[in-house]
Amino acid sequence: MDLNSINPRRWYTSVWGKVIIILGFFVALFFGMVLVTTIRYWWQLRNGLEPAFIQEHYSQFTALKTSVAAAKLVDRRQLETSDDPFLGRINAPVVIVAFWDYKCPNCRQAAPILKRVAERYGYGVKVIIRDFPPETLHPGATFLAQVAECAGRQGRYWQMYDVLFSQQDFLPEVLSATDLEQLALLGGLDNTLLRQCVISPEIIKEVKQDYLDGARFGVAGTPTFFINGERVEGVVPFEAWQKYLNAVLKK
Repeated sequence: MDLNSINPRRWYTSVWGKVIIILGFFVALFFGMVLVTTIRYWWQLRNGLEPAFIQEHYSQFTALKTSVAAAKLVDRRQLETSDDPFLGRINAPVVIVAFWDYKCPNCRQAAPILKRVAERYGYGVKVIIRDFPPETLHPGATFLAQVAECAGRQGRYWQMYDVLFSQQDFLPEVLSATDLEQLALLGGLDNTLLRQCVISPEIIKEVKQDYLDGARFGVAGTPTFFINGERVEGVVPFEAWQKYLNAVLKK
């Protein structure tokens, strides 16, 4: 008697059957993850939470060689300072804090995007700029941060913001008196006031405090953004900002 005729081979015991089962498992897992994400997104909207449209990390990111421990808890009262340059509405529902290095090529790429975000969503966002000049990585970055802060004292911060990024490739590690005078001219500043300001203890302390705060909040490189306290690293495309802010500000 042929035993195979009594106990025919089951399809799932064959090689192809096993392959189909494995593929089916991964397909089911994928759709399960999609379902969970959809439910989570719906729950966030229903409960007034912000959907995580923006990734935690983007590729264009200049990091320090030494690792900095990520801060698990961010005190927004200390993060979202009132004495740093900002664009947008003071009491906006979305506060973006950017930690910047004027010698960072990725910051130069992100700078016009962030200004565009502020111009497009100024009614609903507040963009704050803080300094994070990694001197070991970009020598001279601290002094440029001091120049930018001093430009703000003359009401010309955003003009100098554009100047420093546009001149990034041409600025030496150590600025001469002539270099500083040229920056003052390009930024529309009083050069005498600028020369006095950049060496003032107040400005030096301001830049140093920004850097220390950034390290304390887990900033490991630039550009780093905090969006209502949530950290995002790298150059965020305008389309990602747009998608995120359209969803958040619509509520």
